[in-house]
Amino acid sequence: MKSPADGNAITQNRKAITRSILLAAVVAFVSSQLLCAQTPVPREILAARKELAARNYHRAEELFSAYVKSHPGNIDAEEGIGDAELGLHEYEAAELQYRAVVAAQPEFWLAHKNLVIVEAALGRWDEFDRERAVLRAARERGAPGISARESDVIDSFDVRGEHWIVREYYEPVGRSLTRYNFEYFGPDGRVREYVSLESAEAARRALTPSPDVLIGVDPATLPVIKDFALNYYTGKSHGPIRLYPNGEPTYERVRADVLHWLRRTNPKP
Repeated sequence: MKSPADGNAITQNRKAITRSILLAAVVAFVSSQLLCAQTPVPREILAARKELAARNYHRAEELFSAYVKSHPGNIDAEEGIGDAELGLHEYEAAELQYRAVVAAQPEFWLAHKNLVIVEAALGRWDEFDRERAVLRAARERGAPGISARESDVIDSFDVRGEHWIVREYYEPVGRSLTRYNFEYFGPDGRVREYVSLESAEAARRALTPSPDVLIGVDPATLPVIKDFALNYYTGKSHGPIRLYPNGEPTYERVRADVLHWLRRTNPKP
């Protein structure tokens, strides 16, 4: 039996994992923008980003807000306020902030990506799909600043005291041609098990040992996946959850099926 202290430690660890996942993209994106711009960053912005990276979200929000007050319309500071609000789980406030950012700079892809996370947290699936469509269109046309070879964290939730995050792959990944991975992180920060929406045919083939390792898919030879399967994987077992023989289901449908299965079944040995 876990002690209250153990439970508190797990809860705090889970929250830290969630926040670090959500904001890792923020830090990486900001760093790349700074390298590309080759312009000095105001020390106030650097100080605010330092607080953000340290997960001191209230302080980061204060610093970004102060900079916006003295520099109205500064996009980096406006984005930073939204990032701090996202870290604080103030989703409606973050949504308004990111909307203002993309209204001023429509190709600020990080804001669009964070809007996907916000809309999932709010359960606004129409808006969730619209933001994903914006990102998909950008990748299809080869827009600068966004890659088809990257994965996006699009959602997170808790079931039975376990924290799950969801990654989307624009280009199907691996031998099973995975579109979504639902990943459960243990208290040690490592993935304990995952559920994948993937090509049913490719997943069957992947059960046969092969020396080939498929990291991504060449866009020029992107396969057409006719039927999908939702499969679970743990360190010791794997198996099917549901088949989708008529093409790719909506994310909302897949999410509901995963939640239903997790609440009814415990695949771990």
